Amino acid sequence: MESLKEILNNRKQHGSYSISFQTDNYADECEICNSAKWIIENNETIPCSCQTSIKDNLDYKIRLKYSGLEQLVEYDLKNFKVDGSKGKTDATKLRSFLSLAKDFSKNPMGWLVINGPTGTGKTHLAAGIALKCVENGNPVIFKSIQEVIDIITNSGSEEDSYKDLIDYPFLIIDDYGNQNYSDWIEEKIDHLFTHRYTRKLPTVIVLSKNLFDLNDRVQMRFSDPNLVQSINIEPIKENYLSNGIPKVFEKANLTKELKKPIKNTSQSDKVTYDSIEMALFKSKEYVSDKNPSWLYIHGETGSGKSYLSAAIANQLIKKGKDVYFISTSELIDKVRGLVRSNVGKGPEYEKSKEVEFLILDDLWGHNNTKWSDELLYNLIVFRQDNLKPTIINSSVIYDIIKSYNPKKSQISSDSIFTEKICSRIANRNIVEQISLVSSDIRKKNLIRKV
Repeated sequence: MESLKEILNNRKQHGSYSISFQTDNYADECEICNSAKWIIENNETIPCSCQTSIKDNLDYKIRLKYSGLEQLVEYDLKNFKVDGSKGKTDATKLRSFLSLAKDFSKNPMGWLVINGPTGTGKTHLAAGIALKCVENGNPVIFKSIQEVIDIITNSGSEEDSYKDLIDYPFLIIDDYGNQNYSDWIEEKIDHLFTHRYTRKLPTVIVLSKNLFDLNDRVQMRFSDPNLVQSINIEPIKENYLSNGIPKVFEKANLTKELKKPIKNTSQSDKVTYDSIEMALFKSKEYVSDKNPSWLYIHGETGSGKSYLSAAIANQLIKKGKDVYFISTSELIDKVRGLVRSNVGKGPEYEKSKEVEFLILDDLWGHNNTKWSDELLYNLIVFRQDNLKPTIINSSVIYDIIKSYNPKKSQISSDSIFTEKICSRIANRNIVEQISLVSSDIRKKNLIRKV
């Protein structure tokens, strides 16, 4: 990989500019040379000052492109808000954090570790440091951890890219911490950090999880007082997200009894009665369980899945539990909007991951894609692996989930992640299922108050 210095020197020697950097601004008429690009001064023909400004601008754009900052120019430190008006940040220390970032950008020495929840401005500070270095003509490379992994996993000439990366004068790595990779990739990442740590090469690392959730070896390096400065951004302490339960379900509860079917009631109504009676029984068991796990509630549209989920949620809240109710379509829309803006997955996704009890409403009740199924799969894996109780409801019946075959049945995107989600939900050791067989309970008056 050619160094930035070599790129700029070659361009100066050959006098050629990449067309990708040309803009309409350079075609504006110059009042000094009348767009001739040359002027005569002391009987000598010299380039007009307008050409000097073009050269400087192009040099900046080349450095910006090489540094990996083309899409992050809006993250200038001048735009960093210290009043807490953006995101969910406690503004108490933001001014001092900004000052530290500015000082570090002027003279990068040692390591800087930036830690804090999603949406608190970590990436903004890191990218702002890098942009300031580019502006000052100092070498810097900004990479997300995924981009680093891409360099590691690519073969051939990319090996040189990896070597250049670990030796680069100033490296910034964004979003490190939440990834799970093969032992080989982990070794490569460890080698990168070891190399830069032992040689004290200037490095900024933005963490996507708490420092104390990382392994002991990483914790030791990232908190070494002889090398590392830290920025620990705190979130707003108040609970900025409600429990999410829709107003229509605010009074949903499990303290109801069914209107027993009379002798002449149809067989379908009798089946519906038995189904709801069993659902209420299992729901009450779940709420009273000292170690509740997972529930998968399934039934046709209007069968009462969302009502039952909300009723369980309300009962848990009465017991002092921390509960979050959100539909999958709302969660996906929230995350998609933030990902496009390159500001993380957002508070809704983070709360869905970490909350004590999650109620995920209407799984696959919208147009899923491979991307959205991967998002949901990662959420499900995190909560199962960390033993976090979760309730999921869906119109996809359990039998389809249990025997899912993308060649025989269609659920959503039918990607590898769809299959993995089904495998997780069908795990009887973790997930209890509740079946609601009513065709549309909204159209039937089956429940009355005690």
